Amino acid sequence: MRKVLGLVGATLLFAGPALAADLSKPVYKAPAAPVYLSDWAGFYIGFNGGYGWGHTSFTGGLTEKPKGGLFGGHAGYNWQYGQVVAGVEVDFDAADIKATAPAIIIAANRARGTVETKFDELATARARLGYLVLPNLLAYGTAGPGWGHSKVTATLLNGTTFSDEGATNFGWTAGAGLEYKIWDHVTVRAEYLHYDFAKEINAKTRIDAVRGGISYKF
Repeated sequence: MRKVLGLVGATLLFAGPALAADLSKPVYKAPAAPVYLSDWAGFYIGFNGGYGWGHTSFTGGLTEKPKGGLFGGHAGYNWQYGQVVAGVEVDFDAADIKATAPAIIIAANRARGTVETKFDELATARARLGYLVLPNLLAYGTAGPGWGHSKVTATLLNGTTFSDEGATNFGWTAGAGLEYKIWDHVTVRAEYLHYDFAKEINAKTRIDAVRGGISYKF
C-alpha cells in the first residue's frame, strides 16, 4: 500500500509542473475566413425593356388606363462601402403605353370618334442605394426626377385624324429592384418603377412599369 501511494505521489509530483506549463501557454485561435465581396464600384451602361400600365384622370371625372411596352437604355456609376452600394443612374425608354376611348371630337364640329392618349417616351435621373444580401446579389431602392412625353390623337369614324404637338410631363419616380452579377463585368436586373407626373392642363397620369435589364461594368 505504501508503494502504491508513493507511486501516485511521484506521478503527481512530475505531472504537476507539466500541467501548469500547458495551462500557461496561450490558446491558438485560427483567423476567421475573409468574407468575399464582389466589386460593384465603377461606371456601367446597359439595356432594359419591360411593360408599363397607368392611370390618367381627366378634369370632369373621365379616366383612361394606358398600357404597353417600353425599351431603352441606362447608364450610371456606383460607389461601394463594404456591403453597401450607392450610385446614380439615368435612363431613357421609347414607349408604347397608350389607351383608346370613344369620344365626341370638338375639333370636328362635335363628330363622333375615338381619342388615343399615348406616352411614347419615358426618362429618369435617379439615386440608388442598395445592400449586398449575397456577394453577387444587390437589393436596392431608387428615387429621383421623372420625365415623359405624351401625345393625343383623335380619329373620326371616317378615318380622319387630328394630333396635337405632344406634351412634356415632369414629375418624380421611385422604385426597387434586384441586380445579380453573373460575370465580373456583367449584371442582370429586375426592377419596378412608379412614375407620378404633375397635372398637365386637364389630365394627370401615373405609370407603373416592370423592367428587366442587362449591364456591363467597366
